[in-house]
Amino acid sequence: MKARTLTLDDFAPHQGKPFSVEAQNGAIQLLLAEAQELPGSVRDGGAFRLEFHGPAQPSLAQGTYRFLLSGRPSEIFIVPIGRIGDKLRYEAIFY
Repeated sequence: MKARTLTLDDFAPHQGKPFSVEAQNGAIQLLLAEAQELPGSVRDGGAFRLEFHGPAQPSLAQGTYRFLLSGRPSEIFIVPIGRIGDKLRYEAIFY
């Protein structure tokens, strides 16, 4: 069964809200800080960028994690991109 193509519309209404992310040592919460359209893509559903903020510990390594999106699991590849205050920033790009 092919996974559904995620779009910016799946995330934009959830900006500022927490997502449950399944990690090795249990679920952690990441806050969707930004959902931004990226122009110039031929990707089905368009291109977009997501920025999540999470706790300093536990931190997540670059990789694919299962996010719960409106009660449905979605596999999303995230990359740690730095800190903001006491939070870690993560980015996911769909291009």
